[in-house]
Amino acid sequence: MRIQCICNCLEESAVIHADMLGVGLERMAADNLAWVLAKMRLRLYRRPGPGERITVETCPVGIERLHFRRDFVLYDQAGQILATSVTQWVVMGLSSRRVERLPAHMAALATEHSPLVDEGGDIRIPRAGKGQAELFFPVRLADIDQNQHLNHVHYVDFALEGACLAGKGGLPKRIDLLFRAEALYGDVIGCLTAKEEGEAHTLIHSLFRQADGQELARARTVHA
Repeated sequence: MRIQCICNCLEESAVIHADMLGVGLERMAADNLAWVLAKMRLRLYRRPGPGERITVETCPVGIERLHFRRDFVLYDQAGQILATSVTQWVVMGLSSRRVERLPAHMAALATEHSPLVDEGGDIRIPRAGKGQAELFFPVRLADIDQNQHLNHVHYVDFALEGACLAGKGGLPKRIDLLFRAEALYGDVIGCLTAKEEGEAHTLIHSLFRQADGQELARARTVHA
C-alpha cells in the first residue's frame, strides 16, 4: 500500500467519524464551515501488503488554541501497529476562507477521549535552506477536494517525490506536514527539498506557489 493510500484511509475514517459525531461535511457546510487539516505527524512502522486487512482507530482527543486534535492508529490483522498519526484541524469559513473559532459544541467533543498516540501535537518545521532538488506540479481538477482546494494528501506525494530526487526513496520513518495557505485549481506548486541542518537522514520540503512564491506548506521526511 502506498503511503498516499494510508493517508487517504486516515482521512476517510475521520470523515466517517465526524459524521457520526454530528460534525460531518454536510452539517459543517450547512453552517458555511469546513474542517481543514493544519498539521500532521505520521509515523510509519510497516507498509501494509496487497490484500491485507487493516483497521483504523480514531477519535478527537483535545483542543490546543484554535486547533482540534485528532489521533489515528492503523493496525494489521494481528493487532500490530502499522502506523500512528497525530493531526491538528481548524475550522475554516467557506466564504471568508479564514480560520474561525471552534463552536462550543465542537470543542466539547475533543474532551471525551484520551490521546491514542503518546506524543505532543506541536509540530514545528523550519524553512528549507538551499535546495538540493526542485520540482513543479500543476494542480489538476482531480486534485481538488470538497473544500475547493488542493487536498493535503497531494502535498505528501510532492514531498516524497522531492525526497526520491534527493536520494531518499523507500518508506520514510516519519512525515510531518505544516500548512500555511491553500492552493487552488490552476496553481503550479513548487517543491524545494534540502537536508535539515544537523540531521543526516532528515529532509525539509518547502512547498510554494510558483506564480508569487508564497509558501503554502512545509514538510519533513525522516528516513532510516
